[in-house]
Amino acid sequence: MTDIRTAIDDAASWHARLDSPEMDWEAFGAWLDADPSHRRAYDSIAVLDAEIDEAAPAIGAAMPANDDMVAETPTPARSPRWRWAALGTGGALAAGLAVLIAVPSADTAAQLYTTGRDETRAVTLADGSRMQVDRGSRVSVSGGTSPVIEIADGAASFAVRHDPSRLLMVRAGGYEIRDIGTRFDVVNARGRVAVTVAEGAVDVTPIGGSAADTTMLHAGQNLDITPSKQIAERRTVDPARVSDWADGRLDYDGAPLALVAADISRYADAPLMVDPSAANLRFSGVLTIGDGSRLVDQLRAVLPIRARRVGGVVHLDAAASR
Repeated sequence: MTDIRTAIDDAASWHARLDSPEMDWEAFGAWLDADPSHRRAYDSIAVLDAEIDEAAPAIGAAMPANDDMVAETPTPARSPRWRWAALGTGGALAAGLAVLIAVPSADTAAQLYTTGRDETRAVTLADGSRMQVDRGSRVSVSGGTSPVIEIADGAASFAVRHDPSRLLMVRAGGYEIRDIGTRFDVVNARGRVAVTVAEGAVDVTPIGGSAADTTMLHAGQNLDITPSKQIAERRTVDPARVSDWADGRLDYDGAPLALVAADISRYADAPLMVDPSAANLRFSGVLTIGDGSRLVDQLRAVLPIRARRVGGVVHLDAAASR
């Protein structure tokens, strides 16, 4: 594991060279892939630099005037990335952190998006990324051009434009999903967190966790987490089927019944619970969401299960052989 100070120093150096014609993109990619701490260090540098750049007007207004210093020749504006090289890593981090603490951000107010059972919502974020909120969801957005999204309940998909100087972060169920540029889907519902990647890669880390706790997901991979049991299962999926709920369907290939039941619970009028007798069943096929009322019937037409409603909960258990 790379020493964190060394990783931060290296990350700042790479970030400062991004606009240089001599930038070695192949070596940069190799450095990112060499150790999980490298990507985390680079993400931290990119986020801090973007936030300092956003706060620049407030910083300038807060600084005392110095009439004794008069520039005879205007100094060309520099990219924020080059500021790291000029200040040095330690100075940039110290100054940046002090600024972020002392100067309130203009983007502190969160925007809340809620959807009903029969609606989805498309949102363009401040950084140009696109977010699609699933029906029956509650999602908040803050952070301006370095968005922080909180999925309190439901699901959302993201199409993030590639910009190494900016980072999009999604929080759901005690986990953080960090991304620079890709397409992915996050679900937080019924005690389950699921992250699925269609393009690119994302890092998934428990909030407050270390680099050793980070899981990197690439295109065509899904991570299904049950936080209360500290269980996580990685699966391979068809990238073309990611966020298929946006098209009104749920598409599965050998998915555990518990995962399918958790998805259906987001749309049906009652939560689903899989009894132990059916816990080992898996489902392959396509379910049409509609108004959510026929999803269990579609599942019963394929799997040897029966559905029993007890106390407002639909129990799925194994039926007799057909």
